Amino acid sequence: MVQSNPLSSESHYITRSDQRYDWQDLDQLDTTIRMQMLAAIKDFIRDHSAAVMDHDPDWLFTKCSHDKSVKILFSLANDGTVVAYAPFFVHPTALSFELLGVSLWEYRIRRYSITAGPLFANGVNTDEVLSTLFDYVWILLGNREALYVLGMELDSLFGRFIRQNADLRKKYQLVFSGKPYHRRLITLPSNFDQYIQYLGYGTRKEIRRVLRRLEQDSEITIDHRIFTTPEDIAEFLPLAQQVSDKTYQRNLLGLGIRDNAETRRILTIAARNGWFQSYLLICNQQPVAFQLGYVYDGTYYAEHTGYDPAWGDKSIGTVVQIYRIRDLIANKRITQLDFLYGDNERKRSLSNKYRIEQNIYLIPRRFPLGVFALTLRVFNKISELGGDFIEKWGLKSKIRRYLRKRSVNRS
Repeated sequence: MVQSNPLSSESHYITRSDQRYDWQDLDQLDTTIRMQMLAAIKDFIRDHSAAVMDHDPDWLFTKCSHDKSVKILFSLANDGTVVAYAPFFVHPTALSFELLGVSLWEYRIRRYSITAGPLFANGVNTDEVLSTLFDYVWILLGNREALYVLGMELDSLFGRFIRQNADLRKKYQLVFSGKPYHRRLITLPSNFDQYIQYLGYGTRKEIRRVLRRLEQDSEITIDHRIFTTPEDIAEFLPLAQQVSDKTYQRNLLGLGIRDNAETRRILTIAARNGWFQSYLLICNQQPVAFQLGYVYDGTYYAEHTGYDPAWGDKSIGTVVQIYRIRDLIANKRITQLDFLYGDNERKRSLSNKYRIEQNIYLIPRRFPLGVFALTLRVFNKISELGGDFIEKWGLKSKIRRYLRKRSVNRS
């Protein structure tokens, strides 16, 4: 796909005179050209079939803070039109030695994260443009900086290049972050009854059972709230954090929702842009489950979900998912629900589509990060073999349940 560009092809800032796919850095342009180039990039991604929310520069800039930034790289045709685009969200993180999902030791780095992969115009030689991209980024990265691909579809052109290109491994070590997983999605039908009929018999039976148990309990009052406006943030965040603080994700992994200035700022901007759409389930005047998410270009991105484990016997996690799906189907402008990264039984049972993805680090072969990456690869392999062994004997899920229960009880 090659889209028209408002920039003049005579500008030496943005055009190529050869046939290579040379990459340029948006930050290196002067202010006027930078703003024009940014507008051209937005035009390029607007109707691109592979574009996702994390390709949108406005969303990436929204997430910036004092230690988080955005690096936008692009390649142009000789006439000045965009033919390739690669946005990176740059932020501090850590490479972790993990055992059964629990971090044992961490090495702090900064990572350049890209979601799904770059976007290309039709007819582009993807192998060539990716080769020049990784050459460019290799020079760009510092001693404690690495690339990270989140949600790389294994069967895509980008995924095959990463896994199969021999030249790439001369400059980067590939460190897989977890095993391949099924990314679950729901193509939303025209009505909720139609959606239910798509599900398996066992899932339909379970949904009806858990809804009946909760909704017909005379001792439980139910309030399902939807939050979309900037004014809603002040009500949603404290209640969502109240639930999040009780979950194993928060107590064991340090994940979840925080009601702080940065989160309020991000959600407020998202709401002003029409992206924010989140849910809260309140039973007996107490928040028991939340779902934080965003609507972008017809897709609902399910960012964070959590529920109070004290309500686990009511299958409250399934209930709040069903309430959200029912609301999204009623909202005719949303055609797809994306459960995002990772997989679990609930996602499997509720989805009607999937693709196979994996998350991966590309770590430059430089000292000292290259040595650490090699050590981490060896550790991950040993950890994987140990995990396979205890899973064979049925112990892996038991150990995880014990760790989760212990973390919740400590909260």
